[in-house]
Amino acid sequence: MGISKVDEKQHTVSGTYWMMMGWGDPRLSWDPNMYGNITSVQVKAEKIWYPTSVCIINEIGNNKCIDAKDKQLTVYNYGFVGYLTNVESVSQCKIDVTKYPFDTQVCGLAFENVNFGTEFLKFNEDYSNFLLQYLQPSEVWDITNHTFNVHDVFDSNLNKTNQIIFFYVQLDRKPNYVIISTVLPVIILSVLNLFCFVVPIESGEKMGFAMAIFLTFAVFLTIINDSMPKSSDALPYFTIYLITQLVISGLIVMLEAFVLLVHFHFAARKEELDKNGKLTVKKTLKVTGTGILSPDGISPSPAMLVTDAKTEVFDGPHACAGIARGCRDKYP
Repeated sequence: MGISKVDEKQHTVSGTYWMMMGWGDPRLSWDPNMYGNITSVQVKAEKIWYPTSVCIINEIGNNKCIDAKDKQLTVYNYGFVGYLTNVESVSQCKIDVTKYPFDTQVCGLAFENVNFGTEFLKFNEDYSNFLLQYLQPSEVWDITNHTFNVHDVFDSNLNKTNQIIFFYVQLDRKPNYVIISTVLPVIILSVLNLFCFVVPIESGEKMGFAMAIFLTFAVFLTIINDSMPKSSDALPYFTIYLITQLVISGLIVMLEAFVLLVHFHFAARKEELDKNGKLTVKKTLKVTGTGILSPDGISPSPAMLVTDAKTEVFDGPHACAGIARGCRDKYP
């Protein structure tokens, strides 16, 4: 027995099982003492009666019913017939991925006698069992529990009661691979998302950093959704978390764009103001014939003549001509 695949999108479980089916037939009993102590014999199925109406009702493949044709049956001296066969089944199972990757699924096989009522064929729960001795472990799922039960179903249209026997297995997903490959990177990206505001604008990587995280969240969301069922009834919590982080990352990208816009707008404005200020200072310096007197008002200090921001220093009577009274007194 082994679970080969659980398809979350198609809600199916693929597995291989060894099934032992037996039934009583008093016509095939004998006394071993009269036949050389023979207690069992092998016969072909077409030589005796065997049930042909036991089917797996949740099977989606073509081989729904258990058919012993052309197979060997074991007949025991006390009137019991046994049939051992290998069943490869793809059965329907309601998959709930709400807690992915820590989800648990309960799936199994449902057998029903589809042609006859309980007056002709009944399932005996006392002789039914589910054995896991030959279980082949799965890489993704662990079988942690198993059970079976028989249900009576009354059909009012046909006025008969049928029986359905269910064999259930509880499958727990092994989360280690998903945690390492998906959950842990997403958590790291969520933390890095907060550091977008720390990256300096002068580095030129502020917008690129935010966009890279946004696109990475989008890729992870696509990968997860490709393996999840297209249903709104059971949206995984992890998918909701990814969508939330994707929205936050998108808002961060818009905020970063606004920050860059404001930064470069004010930088350009400041540069323009600095340029206009330098022009104003240059025009203010364009004066000629400016004399500077000494503090005592008698002896003039050397006069400065400024022309086109080029300074020349003069001293003597020519530098004071027509400028100040103190200068005329000093140099009549």
